[in-house]
Amino acid sequence: MRKIVFFLLWISTILSVSAESFCDDCDKCFPRFAIKSNLLHDAVLTPDLGVEMSLARRFSVGVEGVWAWWSRHSANRCWRIYGGWAHMDYWFGRQSNERALTGHHVGVYGSLLSYDFEFGNTGWQSPELTYGVGLSYGYSIEIAPRLNLDFSIRVGYSGGDVVKYEPQCGQYVCLSHCFKRYFGPTDIGITLVWFPGKGRRNNPDFGL
Repeated sequence: MRKIVFFLLWISTILSVSAESFCDDCDKCFPRFAIKSNLLHDAVLTPDLGVEMSLARRFSVGVEGVWAWWSRHSANRCWRIYGGWAHMDYWFGRQSNERALTGHHVGVYGSLLSYDFEFGNTGWQSPELTYGVGLSYGYSIEIAPRLNLDFSIRVGYSGGDVVKYEPQCGQYVCLSHCFKRYFGPTDIGITLVWFPGKGRRNNPDFGL
C-alpha cells in the first residue's frame, strides 16, 4: 500500500505542476479535495473513510480505508476487516468540467485487505494481507453546494491465502488452508463526498 500511495502522490505532483495546460485559468485548476465515506460499508458495520484530490479538472487521486473489529467471544463470533484502496480516476463529461469530482469517472485501483469472518460455526480469515487490482466506473451527482453522492463499482482481480477454521473447545481448528484467486466485481459504493471549506476556499464549483 505504501508503494501505491507514493506512486499516486508522485503522479499528482506532476499533474499539479502541469495543470496550466488543461485550462485557461490556473485558479480554476487549483486542486480541490474531498472527504468521503462509503455508506454501504458503514451500513454493514465497517466504518469507511477516504480522501480524494481533484487535479487539473479531469484527474483525481485518492485513498480509502476500512476498519472494523467486532467480536462476541461467548458466541465465538468475529467480524474483523481492515485495509484500504488507492486509486486514480479520469473524469469526463460536461459536469466534470464545471464542478470538481462530479459526473462520470473511470479509473484504476490497488487494494490491500485483511479479514476474519466467523459466525459461530465456521470462520474464514486471511493470515496475510490479500491484494487486488482492477478498474472502476462511477457517476457522482451534486446534492448540495459542498456535498456529492457518488455511485460506483469496481471490477478486478484479488488473491491471497485463506484459512477455513472451526472454533472447538475455546481453540480454532484449521479445516483447510489454500490460496484463493477471484476475478469479478470487488466492491460497490454509494459514497457521500464532502468538500470542506467556506466561500471560495476549496469550493468544488469551478465557476466561483
